[in-house]
Amino acid sequence: MGVAAHLEEAIVMDPYKDLLGIDLPAERLAHDLAAYRDILDHIRKLRELDLTDVHPAVVFEPTAPYREDSAK
Repeated sequence: MGVAAHLEEAIVMDPYKDLLGIDLPAERLAHDLAAYRDILDHIRKLRELDLTDVHPAVVFEPTAPYREDSAK
């Protein structure tokens, strides 16, 4: 198979089906992508936030119940 044939095959590839394994009719895929577009936009905005000086409200500390209470 020549280079031109590989390029032609690459153009015909459906990335949703071939790469992601999503085999939906075109109308359904367009509907789903439109429905999730707002969510993806919000995720992008959250990822752009600079949170280097912001500490979490809750810190997960699984050993806290097993430590001796120093207040006793």
